[in-house]
Amino acid sequence: MQEIFKKTGSVLVWILLFLGITISLSIFKASDLEPGLSLETLTPYQGKRFDSENKVSIVYFWATWCGVCSTNLPLVKWYADSLSNSPRFRFVSVEEGENPEELKRYVQERNLDFDVLVADVPLLREWKVGGYPSFFVLDRKGKIRFADSGMMNPISFFFRIWITAFFF
Repeated sequence: MQEIFKKTGSVLVWILLFLGITISLSIFKASDLEPGLSLETLTPYQGKRFDSENKVSIVYFWATWCGVCSTNLPLVKWYADSLSNSPRFRFVSVEEGENPEELKRYVQERNLDFDVLVADVPLLREWKVGGYPSFFVLDRKGKIRFADSGMMNPISFFFRIWITAFFF
């Protein structure tokens, strides 16, 4: 029994170490991001214009052709749905905007019901979106606190959102 506790403790230490490192890297990546172009200028494909409304905002950059984005989609839908009526949080997705017809087909086929804004190249450069999917967590004042790209880890993503809500 004692050996089980030892192994469990060891596993927990490694998980916490992993979360600490990934969260620290995400903070570091966000530290030099101060985009001059606002999401409020983007045209919504579906939903309403972006307005953080003094909320912690989760911004999800994606592309219709991105395989990882499609893999993340169930989790993204869950987050979007969970945060849709929240008084503290706002979720918005930003599609890379390369092919409007493909976006229309993708939204219909996958039954996306969250806000989708259409990006342009200057905005993607300004936000330093180098790959898809990319996630940004903004504090209530619109400052980017966390920046990540690639496959989403639901537990560390959850921590990023709550760290921003409680400490920034």
